[in-house]
Amino acid sequence: MPMFDELNPTQTIMQIQQHLAALRQAFEDCESDYQWASAYSLADFEASPLNMTPAGAQAILNALADAHQLWMTGQGTPGFPAATLPYNFMASMRMIDGTK
Repeated sequence: MPMFDELNPTQTIMQIQQHLAALRQAFEDCESDYQWASAYSLADFEASPLNMTPAGAQAILNALADAHQLWMTGQGTPGFPAATLPYNFMASMRMIDGTK
């Protein structure tokens, strides 16, 4: 990916727009995943066909809950409880995606 100082102003704006659109789409996808997962219990994730470990299932649910909290907080949803800050929303997601 080119660095911003290697791009002209139009290219820089386009790249930033692409990144922001990808971020918005990722939040929308995670929100959809959160809504789907909300219909199931931890035991459902541990049962067939998923057969996840309790720790793995809980990690997935935690990451989706954190992504949902970010989504709701970012939209300024009235009545939605804000997380106690400072809170590292990315910690649970990094456990799932393997990044440090």
